[in-house]
Amino acid sequence: MYLVLLVTLLSLTLPVAGASGQLCATPDSVPREEILQAMSAHGAYSLTTTTNAARFGAEVLLAIARRRRQESGGSTVFLVRQSDWFTAHRETAGVTYEDMSIAAREGYEHNQDVVVDYGADVVGRVEEGPTPLMALDVKIFWPRSKDAPSKYSYKDTLSIPRVVVYNERVIRFKLLQYEDMVVFDKVEGISVRPIGFFSALFGIIGNPDLQQNRIALSADEWQVMRGRVSAFLGISDTRTATFEPDGRGHEGIPPDRPDLKDIEGRLKRSVKLRYPESQC
Repeated sequence: MYLVLLVTLLSLTLPVAGASGQLCATPDSVPREEILQAMSAHGAYSLTTTTNAARFGAEVLLAIARRRRQESGGSTVFLVRQSDWFTAHRETAGVTYEDMSIAAREGYEHNQDVVVDYGADVVGRVEEGPTPLMALDVKIFWPRSKDAPSKYSYKDTLSIPRVVVYNERVIRFKLLQYEDMVVFDKVEGISVRPIGFFSALFGIIGNPDLQQNRIALSADEWQVMRGRVSAFLGISDTRTATFEPDGRGHEGIPPDRPDLKDIEGRLKRSVKLRYPESQC
């Protein structure tokens, strides 16, 4: 979703010139059947809860990239159209439109497409921590037009704490796969506003921007998530939440789950990477 500027939406079949004048790779559109195949490998967890959306999306994009890296020697850039993604997601989950998560329905209604680059130059340098097994440069967007909104929001009542999520028209991040976790790094275009006790504070400092999110899984499909947000006053915070396979969330680590505490410890390790500036 990063490598190709959305000016290509006007002509997705043509190569475009980047900032330095070179021709940028034309994204290869992923067929719905290929998306379905990638989605079919999901684990034993709910596919229709907002709290599992990041996990599911990461698994599918990484699966598509792995297959293409093994089978194709051509372009490392691919396009996933929202209409194909949503249809495949609903078919895989076996539910009606109304039973899809609010995050999935909002993405569909705003026609959010995805462009991914899995080339070797996504990561410039590893400064701390292990080298990721795979790195994706991701851009999520909807077309720019006179009537198109610049952002949208939805209320996620299953998250810990409950939040209102704001999506900019263009969302960017690096998706990193390690042996024991997935990292959404350098996130741009997503902000959150807690509901309830913390709402007065964040009404003063604005909507905190999501900077990074780390996800790891237990043997019984629990999800341990550690996210970092920042606000315009320089305030930042990192918190851990855990989610059962059905999407139910818990703040922190349940006291009867020492295995999840061990996973949290791994999520806290130092990881720092440098990324080159995209020219496309």
